[in-house]
Amino acid sequence: MFEKLDATELQRREDEIFSKFMERKWALGAVGVPPTHDKLFCLLKWQMDEIEAAKAKLEEATAAA
Repeated sequence: MFEKLDATELQRREDEIFSKFMERKWALGAVGVPPTHDKLFCLLKWQMDEIEAAKAKLEEATAAA
């Protein structure tokens, strides 16, 4: 999903998703709902994991070049 993006775009998207992720986590905590029971929270968590994987792959490609 994020493999074809450059480092700048990956960081921009990570920052954006992280903000939404934390807002959702705090909102769920305020109402007493476990974050793992919320589909949007899980989607944001998955996107964060995908971005981390894409960043690692980009770093490997950069180091190999």
